[in-house]
Order: sequence, then structure tokens, then C-alpha cells
Amino acid sequence: MMLKNGFSLVSGLLLLVSVTGCASMVEMKTIEQFAQAMEKEDIRKLKHHTTMKFSKVAFRDKSSLDDLKVLNIPTGEATIVEIKDVSENHKKVVVEVGKNKKKLLYELKKVTKTGEWVVDDIYINQKSKNLNVMKSVTEQMDLLVTIREFVDAWENGNRDDILASTDGEFKETLEQLHPAFLAKLSQRIAGESSNTKRKRPDAQMDKDIAIIRISRRSGQMIITMKLNDGKWKATDVAVESREDGNHVKSAKKEAQMLLAVSNFLDAYNQDDKVALKKFSADKFYQGSLNFGDLKVAPLPESQMAAADYELRVEDKLANFITQKDGKMVNLSLLKIESDEMDIPDQYLVEEVTLFQDQGNQQVTLTSLFSSRAITLLFNEALTKRDVKILGFSSTPDLNRRVWEKVNPNLVAQLPVDEIAQPGFEILDINFNGSVTKVHARQGNLPLTYILRDHLGQLLVDDIELDLQGRPSSVKATLELLVQVQNYAYDMHENNIRNLQRHSTRDFNELVWRQVDRVPQIGFSIPELLMSPLTTMELNENQGYARIKLGDDQQGATVMIKRQHDEYVVDDIMVHSDKVASRYVSTKKELRLAMAADTGLLRNNQAVQATYTISNKTPSEERSTISIPEVEPAGFEVPQDEP
Repeated sequence: MMLKNGFSLVSGLLLLVSVTGCASMVEMKTIEQFAQAMEKEDIRKLKHHTTMKFSKVAFRDKSSLDDLKVLNIPTGEATIVEIKDVSENHKKVVVEVGKNKKKLLYELKKVTKTGEWVVDDIYINQKSKNLNVMKSVTEQMDLLVTIREFVDAWENGNRDDILASTDGEFKETLEQLHPAFLAKLSQRIAGESSNTKRKRPDAQMDKDIAIIRISRRSGQMIITMKLNDGKWKATDVAVESREDGNHVKSAKKEAQMLLAVSNFLDAYNQDDKVALKKFSADKFYQGSLNFGDLKVAPLPESQMAAADYELRVEDKLANFITQKDGKMVNLSLLKIESDEMDIPDQYLVEEVTLFQDQGNQQVTLTSLFSSRAITLLFNEALTKRDVKILGFSSTPDLNRRVWEKVNPNLVAQLPVDEIAQPGFEILDINFNGSVTKVHARQGNLPLTYILRDHLGQLLVDDIELDLQGRPSSVKATLELLVQVQNYAYDMHENNIRNLQRHSTRDFNELVWRQVDRVPQIGFSIPELLMSPLTTMELNENQGYARIKLGDDQQGATVMIKRQHDEYVVDDIMVHSDKVASRYVSTKKELRLAMAADTGLLRNNQAVQATYTISNKTPSEERSTISIPEVEPAGFEVPQDEP
């Protein structure tokens, strides 16, 4: 708001006033007595020659006389030019002072008990921005003394004095502020006074509002004051510092920020989630604090945080930086502006960041609590074989490679027993950018959950564990085991189409493209394929895998190849103690069954059961072996299930 009627408070002394002309001796005597008392700096006589109102305002403490000296009251020879009797006990006397004939207006009043005339006020004619106004000395003195009292209160840091110097929202916020925070804020605002004990404050006034600038050693203090019930009170204060980072645009707003921090820390340390919801941004609370175990990440108490902190303010955002056990903690604040005139703006904590490893590693509470929550949720879903929740808590890659391929009829038989046993415990969490590693123990088995950020949400991407004879990646292991179990189910259900999709070109040409149903052989392949995993050899670079299931007496080894960016079955070697070699090729056994029962074949075509090395040309060999030709274009490339 543009303020008018500006005035400057400058150092100087009232001179002795000499009265000339034919003015009344009463008025001359009254003004002369006041001027002489001013010259001698005699507070007792000044109080005697002024009204009670003037004394209470201008001389309310020992330092008042020093404050009065800084008023720019004209000096020089004075002449009474006009006297106006307002009433029997009230006079207005106009005096011209000095060579420039600066006009002063004295208001004199008669003391009822003694009949003596005394000074009630003095008005100084001042010009500012084309305005010609008379300013009251009592009004200026009241403001000047109030300014000094305000500065003294904030320099001394006395809580009661600080609260007494403020009003409105400013006072209400300071009253709620933790004493340690208020003490720290007062130091930040007061700074160090300048060398000169009485510097000239620069003030602008407009009826009941004043803006005052005071020089400090480090810069300037700007106080906004309001006149309420005849008393000036500060409604805000700012600091313009010569040092970068030490500016305070608004002490009221900083106090509101500190109050938000203090309330948040109190609620957090008391594990009061009802209060936390009130002092936190909704997204932060719902996505972190609501389900987080607050004891996992202790934050400093309010009093400890107030002892050493830094507040960085940028527009609607602010960062409160403090320490906990020597480690930096940052509380990010968000300003929520109100649409209602009578509802003040609000500051809420929108995130907390913890700095570890000498500041080289940082983690937000959202990441910390989310990582714990999503890990626990994922582990519980594994135990319950809840594919829906597993999909919800997994990255798109883990979903695509594993959970989306699980046959609904095989959910209960998901091969996850080792990583879904009782006694799951999170030991430690490490954060590195978008990747979070959750170190845990599943019974006696140590494992590590790998979480990745996906669109702002942490999701499980893999589990790493160290077991001899198999990949460390659970994702890679399950991708193949789910494929094998689905293969077993398709064989059991005679689903030739799916078997074609998940078999190599060679397996398809020799078997699946030639039959309408699975040939019966002397081994229950589906049952063997559902045997527990023994070992898995995976070479991703060369695109093959060898999966051993069961044991050497009853089990199988599945030969997997990568074809068109997907792993498919090339053969299944049956382990059996009933045959001399102990290993039987399923592909070969199926060919034998097809040769023995031509009714299995499409169009009842004959099939050669075995292969022999021959000196015949390929054309002659094809004429002897009745195997339908399969053109490359006719081979169905394995695809994702719809």
C-alpha cells in the first residue's frame, strides 16, 4: 500500500524559544519553560511542564529523552504569530522558528488543580510528496519509543517482551511457536545493532499504519506497524541483509513455517498420525506416513531442531535443514494459499529427506516407507500366491516376464517356496537414485529385493539370492520355471497350439506340427516337469538354459533355447533308473510313439521313428521318410499370450 504523510526522524536538540511581539505572557512563559527543560534534559521538569498524556507517551522511560533528541524539531529564534483560544482551558499557539520561519503549533492546556498552563502537544509543519501536513510530536514520539522497545525486545530475546511488541496473526503465530524456535528467530531478525547508538529511523505513516526502516550492522530492518487501541504494534518485520542467504522477507511467514515444522516434529515423535495428517501435505501423508513405521526413521525433537537449523525460502516452497545424530535432515514445506479472506495461508510438510554416508546418500521418507511397505506387501503376496497383488507391486518388466504368464490353474503351485517361507525380516535398505535395495532374511536365507522407481512409485523388479547351482536373479529363474510349468499343463491338456508356441522350430517340425494330440509315452512328462528345481544353468549371452528338476532317479532336465527373443523348450531329458542310459529324450520318445500309432498324425501320414546316417541324397531321403514339409513361412513364431 502506498503510504502518505512521510516524515523523517533526525537527531537534533530543541533550542531555547524566545518569544517576541505582543503575545500573552502566559503563552510565552509556558513555551519558554518547556524549551528550557528540553535544553537541560531535565525529565522531571519536562513532566512538570507537560500534560499527563504527553508525559506518558514521550517520557515513559529513561531513554525517552534520547528518543526525543532524534526528532527533527526546528531550532532558532521563535516568534508567536497566532494564539487561538479553543476553550477556557485549551489554547493553540502558532510559532515561527528560525530564518526559514518553520511553523510549530503548540497545544497548551490548563491544569485544573493549579491553574498552570502546560504543553499538551507540538505539531510540526512537514512537506512530503506535495503534501503539507502537521505531525504531532506525541504521535512521532510514541512510534519512536515503540520502535526502540521493539528492537530491544528482539535483541534481548525475551519471549514476553517480543509478544508484547506484536499484534494480529504475527502475535498469534509467535505465541504458538516453541520457545527455542522463537529465541532462534529473534536472533535472526535482530542481528547486530549499528555502531551509532541512536540512528535515524526512516518511517512512513498513513493514519494507523507505519513502515519503519532501521539500519543494522548487517543491513536493514523493516518493521510494519499498526495502530490499535492507541498503541503501535508490529504486524510483521523483514530483514534486508548485506550477506546472501540471510534475507528475511517476512518474519511472520517464517514463524508460520517454523510452527509447521515444530508441530510436525512433535506429532512425528509422538507417533500421532492424526496430528501428522493435519500438518502434512495429503500426498505425503497418504503415500508414506499413513502406513510407515515412524520408529524406523527417527527425526529430531523440536527443541533440538531449533538449536541449529537453516531455513531456505523460495516463493511457495521452503526447506528447513537441521541435524539428527550428526546427519542432515531436510523438511520440505509447501505453502497452501487460502481462497477465503478470513482464513490465513498454511504451510504443510510435503517431504522429509534424510542424508546418510556423509551426505553422499539421501533418502526420502516416502521412499523409505514405500520401499518397506511394498517389500512387505510383495512378500506376503508371495506367501499367499496372490498373483493380483504381485502384479500390482511389480515393475512392468517383472509383470511381463513372470506374473502375466502364470497359468491361473497353476497359481497354487507357483515355484516360490524358498522365498515365501515364514520369518521374513527387513535388515537394511540402500538407496541409489532410482534403484533401492532392501536387504532381508527369509528364515535363514539372506536375500535382496531390488526396487525400481516407475512413474514416481517404487515397485519390486527382482529378488537376488545366492544359491548354488542357479541364477542369482529370481526374476530370471521364475521366468523359465513358469514357462516349464505352463508347458507341463499344456501337455496334460493336449493344448497343441500352446505347445507349438513355446517349442523350438526343431521340436515343432519333428512333433507338434504333425499331431492333433500329445502321444502317449512311458513317462508322465507333465508330472516330472512339476518336480522341484534342483539346478538351473542359464547363459543369457548365448541364449540357452538347462533346468534340472527332481533327481536322477525320477526327474527331468529341460533344454531351453532363446528363439525370437523368447525362451522356448527344445527337449526334455527324462531321468529314470528304469532305463540303461538313465536319460531319455522326450522328443525321441514322442517320435517313437508317433511311429507306433499313425492315428496320432494329421492326415494319417507315416513317420520315421529314428534317424540314421545315410549316403542317399537329401531328395532320395525325403522320398523314403514320410514327414510333411514345413515351410519357414508356415512356422508359427512364438508370441506373447493374448
